[in-house]
Amino acid sequence: MDLPSRPALSRPPTKRPGRVRRWAIPALGAVTPVALIVVNIAVFIVKHLAAFRWSIAILAFVSGMMLNSWIGLKIYRLFQTRYRENVLVSDVNQDIVLIGGMAVIIGISFITALFCYLGLANEASLPNAMTFLTGIFAIVVPFAFQFIFERVLGRAPKRGAGLKANPFPTAILPPPPPPPPPAPMSQPSQRRFGRQR
Repeated sequence: MDLPSRPALSRPPTKRPGRVRRWAIPALGAVTPVALIVVNIAVFIVKHLAAFRWSIAILAFVSGMMLNSWIGLKIYRLFQTRYRENVLVSDVNQDIVLIGGMAVIIGISFITALFCYLGLANEASLPNAMTFLTGIFAIVVPFAFQFIFERVLGRAPKRGAGLKANPFPTAILPPPPPPPPPAPMSQPSQRRFGRQR
C-alpha cells in the first residue's frame, strides 16, 4: 500500500550579504599593502624633498584657487540673495566685483602656497604638529563651508520643483451637443388648397 507523500517544505529565502559586508574582508586585507606603498612614497618624497617643494607648492596654489573661487562664488550668491538692492550686486558693478574678488582669491592662494613651500624647507623638521594640524584644517574647511552653504542657501531644487503650477488649468469641456435635426418641410396652407378646388 502506497503511503501519501508529504509535500516538500519550502526553504526560507536566503539573504545575500550587503555590499559593505562583501567588501569588508578584502578591504581589511588591503590595508597593509596600501600602508606599505604610502610609507615608501613618503620616504621617497622626504629624500627628494627639494625637488618636490615646487611641485607641492604649485599644487597648493592651484587647489587654493579652485577652493577659494568656489567659496567666493557661494558667498556672492548668498549676498545677492539676501541683499538684492545692494550696489555691489548690480549689473553695473559686476565687473568690478569680479576683478576685486579674483585679486583677493589669487592673493590668498599665493600666501597659502608660500607657507606650504616654506614649511617644506627642512626635511629634518618633518613630521611636526604644525604641518599635521594645518593639513587637517585644510581638509575640514571645504566640508564645513559646504555644510554651511547647504544650511543657508538650501539644497538645489529638483527638476520641475521651481516651476509654478498653472493657475488656470485647462478644464475638461463637455462634448459638443449633437447637431439639430433638419427642419421639416413647411405644409401648404389651407388657402392654397381652397383656391385649387
